[in-house]
Amino acid sequence: MIKIIAIGKKTDYDQQIKEYLKRLDNYFKINFVFINHSKEHNENARKLESKEILKHIKEDDYLILLDERGKELDNFELTKIFENKKNICLIIGGPYGVDDELRKKCDFIWSLGKLVYSYEISRLIVVEQIYRSQTISKNHPYHHK
Repeated sequence: MIKIIAIGKKTDYDQQIKEYLKRLDNYFKINFVFINHSKEHNENARKLESKEILKHIKEDDYLILLDERGKELDNFELTKIFENKKNICLIIGGPYGVDDELRKKCDFIWSLGKLVYSYEISRLIVVEQIYRSQTISKNHPYHHK
């Protein structure tokens, strides 16, 4: 199972996300946990939102944080990260990111690239990349080499 904890609310991209979630039903379930944006700014927002995120993390979760300062991966590297992990928890922070306490708890910090995306677009990209990773691991023709 993969849990995606995301700051923000459901958006217009949700229909596209649902399409990938249907496809992923053949592999495993993805559960979303949505946390409202803090009304604070900068460090205060980071602390409050990180505190809320931590409430949804279990001790045995393999934590992956999305952050533009993380490591960029190709599809095969990402597939290897998802292999043999039981409880994956992906974290998509708010506009100010997460605090250092939460960052230090993460097992891996993943960058979608040097560009920063809105949380709506990030969620769609992440779900599509999870689907792509699963098709690679199952030798499905979705991903072309």
